[in-house]
Amino acid sequence: MKENQIMRVFIQEDEETVRTRITEELKDKNYKIYFFPKSESVFDLIKFHPDIVIQDYKKNKVLNLHEW
Repeated sequence: MKENQIMRVFIQEDEETVRTRITEELKDKNYKIYFFPKSESVFDLIKFHPDIVIQDYKKNKVLNLHEW
């Protein structure tokens, strides 16, 4: 993966305050962030080919799909 490539990051999060915090924390990264409700199936999200899916930001539950 190229160093300057923008990574598509899908984050499952329902709380707007947490979404705002995540956006602020990751603003300096080369990420395009998309938020989805926690009720959304991870398997439904995978078909959109994200680079990373974060299921639980507070618990650091992350799937690197290129490794999966």
